[in-house]
Amino acid sequence: MSSFWRGLQIQWRVVHALIIREIYSRFGRESLGFAWIVAEPLVFAVPVLFVWRAVRDPNEHGLSLVPFIWSGYLPLLLFRHLGGRILFFIRANVPLLYHQRVKILDTFFARAALEIFSNLTALIVSFAVFYAIGALEVPRDLPMFYLGYFYAIWWAVAVALIVGALSERTDWVQQIWIPYSYLYMMFGGFPYLADWLPPALRNIALFQPNLQAYEMIRAGVFGTTITTYGDPGYATFALAVLTLLGLWLMRESRRYVVIE
Repeated sequence: MSSFWRGLQIQWRVVHALIIREIYSRFGRESLGFAWIVAEPLVFAVPVLFVWRAVRDPNEHGLSLVPFIWSGYLPLLLFRHLGGRILFFIRANVPLLYHQRVKILDTFFARAALEIFSNLTALIVSFAVFYAIGALEVPRDLPMFYLGYFYAIWWAVAVALIVGALSERTDWVQQIWIPYSYLYMMFGGFPYLADWLPPALRNIALFQPNLQAYEMIRAGVFGTTITTYGDPGYATFALAVLTLLGLWLMRESRRYVVIE
């Protein structure tokens, strides 16, 4: 066990160094620099929330619009941004693989950790802004909200593992991912509740782990005032399968790494 923990500490130092490298390579040392980690998702999220509040009925389906959109748009951003950042990430980091301690998964975890931290910070800051102006209240069931967001993060990481590994095999993955990431906004769970769907369509839609996560997030935000269908047991099973598939594909992606 001592050697295991020592190895874990070494890999953590490697991932930590890669995160710092990723910050400097993406945001640089000039201007806002590190602050863009928070500002970048806020630039996307806050204007969208204000526009939706201005042009839509503030109480659609009997729900306050701002909490509904806020609780859906930031998980959506995490999914899209993480999937986009992870495309071709192995070939972009090939020189690092010359170092014995640096593994493919280390570079993946560095990018994923940076995106997750950025998204969670934007979640907190945006909540503070909308809470201050009276547009948001504290979620009614905080443990359920945290659980749902955990599954939303897990979903984004699992899909990113698969997308990142497959993108090293063929450039077609990028061509498919770009339109899919836009269409995902419509069916991924961001603009609707499962309860609004016809029963037959609802049963099919709930096979999506991401919709399960959204249902738990909305249950956390609105409490018992809405009917939700989140199932942590199913979400755990489905995401575990996707994660194992992603890890296997990532391991096999070593065969497709071209070192020039």
